[in-house]
Amino acid sequence: MQILRLSAFLVVSMVVMTISAAIAQSSNPPPAISATTRLITVDVVASDPHGDTVSDLKVADFQIFDDRSGPQKIARFEYIDRFTTPASPPVGPPSPETAATYSNQSYTRLAVPPTILLIDALNVAFSNHLEAHQQALMLLRQLPADTPAAVFLLTHNLSIVQNFTTDPTSLTKAVNRAFGANLPKIINPENDPNSPDNKVDGPMKEALEKSEKRDYAEQLTVIADQSADAMIAIARYLSGYPGRKNLVWLSEAFPLWIKPGADFGGRIDAALASNTRETFSASASFVPQVRSAAQALADARVSIYPADARGLEVSGLYTATQDPPAMTSSSPTRASAGGPMAAQLTREDAERLDAQNTMEEMAEDTGGVACKNTNDLSGCVSTALKNSSSHYEISYYPDNVRWDGSFHNVTVKTTAHGVKLRFRRGYFATDTAGLAKQQPMELLKQACASALPVPLIPLTAQTLPPSKNAGESGESRYLLTISSSGLSLTPASGSNAIILQAGICEYDPKRETFRIYERDISQTISEGADHSLQAKDIRNVIVFVPKRDTQRLRIAVLDPATGLTGSLDVPAHPRDFGNSSGTALLFTHLSFQSTSGRSSSLDSKGSSLSYRGDLGVDRAAPAFFRSTYDKEFHCQLGSLLPNDVGPAAPQLRFVFRNPSGLMAVIDLTGDQPAYSGALPVDSGAKDFFDRLWKLCHCQQP
Repeated sequence: MQILRLSAFLVVSMVVMTISAAIAQSSNPPPAISATTRLITVDVVASDPHGDTVSDLKVADFQIFDDRSGPQKIARFEYIDRFTTPASPPVGPPSPETAATYSNQSYTRLAVPPTILLIDALNVAFSNHLEAHQQALMLLRQLPADTPAAVFLLTHNLSIVQNFTTDPTSLTKAVNRAFGANLPKIINPENDPNSPDNKVDGPMKEALEKSEKRDYAEQLTVIADQSADAMIAIARYLSGYPGRKNLVWLSEAFPLWIKPGADFGGRIDAALASNTRETFSASASFVPQVRSAAQALADARVSIYPADARGLEVSGLYTATQDPPAMTSSSPTRASAGGPMAAQLTREDAERLDAQNTMEEMAEDTGGVACKNTNDLSGCVSTALKNSSSHYEISYYPDNVRWDGSFHNVTVKTTAHGVKLRFRRGYFATDTAGLAKQQPMELLKQACASALPVPLIPLTAQTLPPSKNAGESGESRYLLTISSSGLSLTPASGSNAIILQAGICEYDPKRETFRIYERDISQTISEGADHSLQAKDIRNVIVFVPKRDTQRLRIAVLDPATGLTGSLDVPAHPRDFGNSSGTALLFTHLSFQSTSGRSSSLDSKGSSLSYRGDLGVDRAAPAFFRSTYDKEFHCQLGSLLPNDVGPAAPQLRFVFRNPSGLMAVIDLTGDQPAYSGALPVDSGAKDFFDRLWKLCHCQQP
């Protein structure tokens, strides 16, 4: 494989641009949530005894039951087939004539359910990273080419390594980056040969065992909380994506509970009855965390596919890090259980089953499938995703339901013989009145503290230039557009009002702490204008002066009447990121050289812009593309979008000038390369830019 070196002499020519008021809007905003009822949609996967999808069922073949109110009337029924259902276009990036636009509503309905690959460094032992890494890469290769996929990483915090894209190169790079996070996985001290209690005996040993057991329970509780919080954050983030979504959880999970131990840190028998309280003190149940996470995912129509990163493995007892013969004990309870080796084998099997039960519970609650005890995790997951991409959407309005925040179990049955159904187990009867009783600042804090933006209120923000009198204040300005489709009206004197509170969350550089700056952005709706409210948007200019080292802000909007929030992330200093669309990259010469000695150049020193040399444009154009765009942009459904915080839009205009001042202007923003200027462009240079245009528009040359 040849390595291309790219050398370029670049001068950036800055041109002031006019900000357009055009804002990219979602073509299908979510409906307002009613205080009395709402449409509940259940995604149902139907399969025959061979596991193949059953696609010919009718509405009459289904029955749906709500555990609190019995049989339900099906209000809407649709079969979603990824091979025949047309996809609505995504909300695209800003056009070349507009400023940078950020939105918390990324997609309308997609023919292929978007898929998140969550790499769980918090719950995967380092010894299994290599195999898990390979399985993740194989899974990406097996996804259909048109599947929007994202890579998330869970450490002690949740982060987006790569947002949704169909570009396999970007996804592969993201997986490689994610597996650079190595966290030590906590080990049950009963199974740890290096634990301090193995080096002492007598009363000191039992005291150490008690301390280690309490520490283990506390650490595992923190991990269970962090894992559940991450799942809930993902559910809230994906709730803005219509239709079914998939979450592949590459993990070893955590047990549903820590059982009280009879032989570690104290024995439970008649002679030690007084020690019973201490023995049970280090036990713990994580069922509430698992249930909350699964129910949040199910309510957001996210099906989870846990994949046990351990695959097929032998007991840790037989690894090189352990010394079975050295494991001895005078404990009569251990001896009666078959000795320390047998006891450890039993514990490890039980812990593995407990962790896999967590996976099974979450998969069943959300309509997904758990992949475990196999070294072909990627094949298992990809098969499950393929079988689930075609499914039935069954919706109903629950009868006689109290919207009090309780969980309702849902059961779907079919009269079709031999058909197996897979669906989420239920939904939350969202208590909007209860949400509205919470203090506005607490709700804004929750929106700021969430690992991901919240899309329940659709928002877009467009960067604006500083005001004329801003001077050197470092002012940042954003045109905030709020969809009114989900907002409530409050009666006011002679009119109605939309009461809204905004919070600007400013994070420290490490995103460990934040401060909230409140804004009242309420608006009065004139009498007679209420009927057209749903067709209008609310706009407000947000002005903020961030600290110099602040990188990112979050704008959160709260509807106090319902307690619903929406939030999105924006760069703190938008004018510092990249070049606006009115700029052009000015060149005199570009040279390319490979390790084999072949070279070529784009040269404007003569009477034309020409491409010369023995290195073809098929090598030079990709090299230029990688050098110019790879670090800051990724392909997402046919467009180059910024990676996390980055330039607002890629610079796709180039100017070459010769010594006489003649210029050739190449514009790659349109449907095809456009050439203008007094300096001619030869066929070789046009071949180069034709290929570069395809790369910049996420097409294969």
